[in-house]
Amino acid sequence: MKSRKIMALLCCTVLAAGLTGCGGSGTSSQVTSVAGQEAAGTSEAAGQKSEGAAASSDAASQDDKTFNIDLATAYASDGPAGMALLQFVADVAEQSGGTINISLFADGTLGSASDNYSSVASGDLDMAMTGLEGLDLYAPEYTFLDCPFLIKDEDHLKALLDSGIGDKLKERYEENGFVTLGWHQRDVRELASNKEVKSPADVAGLKLRLPGMTVYVDTWSALNVSSTTVAMSELYTALQTKVAEACEGGYEQMDTLKLYEVQKNIAETDHVYEFVGLFINKDLYDSMSDSQRQVLNDCAAKDLAYADQLAKENREQYKKDCLDGGMTLVDVDRDAFRDALTDYYKQQFETKWTVSTYDEVMSYAK
Repeated sequence: MKSRKIMALLCCTVLAAGLTGCGGSGTSSQVTSVAGQEAAGTSEAAGQKSEGAAASSDAASQDDKTFNIDLATAYASDGPAGMALLQFVADVAEQSGGTINISLFADGTLGSASDNYSSVASGDLDMAMTGLEGLDLYAPEYTFLDCPFLIKDEDHLKALLDSGIGDKLKERYEENGFVTLGWHQRDVRELASNKEVKSPADVAGLKLRLPGMTVYVDTWSALNVSSTTVAMSELYTALQTKVAEACEGGYEQMDTLKLYEVQKNIAETDHVYEFVGLFINKDLYDSMSDSQRQVLNDCAAKDLAYADQLAKENREQYKKDCLDGGMTLVDVDRDAFRDALTDYYKQQFETKWTVSTYDEVMSYAK
């Protein structure tokens, strides 16, 4: 991990030199300063500072220790998550009175999502924003939160994350060395295929490309799907050559990879409401003053809400691009998929997802 940081800082040196011209020292702090200025320019779009964040600033003590920390994410710096993190970096610096200075490393500069999780847990990395891999790595008994077709809508997911179930997940993560500052509802996963998919019968035998998440593979297998694992960089070619017949993911993935060129239909299954977390190493968090921890919590709440807003806006544009590119939207009977999986869900709650019950989870759906 340390070697990755060294390489990343070398890259930042080159970037900063390009930004500042002759005489620039080219350190990562300079790059963060540029990022902070960009983020500050988006503050109007992000909305006014929350009252809680303002109170945190007032409460910040001049005696607080200064922290210079690294924040990594595999998400793009110009995407919703990246833009919100730029705002977070700027807000934290301001509200902490300059006692918390964050260097942001986006675009996978410091490794994959799994790398970031394990590095924050061990203390080799200070902070990370990353996604569903953490459930597989540290809390497999909570993978129902990522199970296809189980969660009915965004409100259902939010209610679960804000409930005692979400609190227990945060405790599980803390047992593994990192604190959850908040959640970002990043994307909604859909199904793209050349075949029209409207009901469970339509996916039987379908060669579906899936990421390596166990809960994805197991759940789609329960629908008699023939899953295959293909690297994201090879997905377009795999669909073009029929190595895979279909894929699933968010509209952003469909658009940026130009999958509308090799897939005719989008079945708007809304089968996973993808959420990611903003995490900090527990020992680092515990070493901060009460006012500094409050700054982190308040800024995370405000700026993750901003990320949610951006994700919704971008999703509509990505969807439009896919339809303009030639894809056809197919009506899907989502309840039929959910009904076909009910017995599977109940079995999983009895054997694997034992921290809750099927009835309790569904009670949070409106």
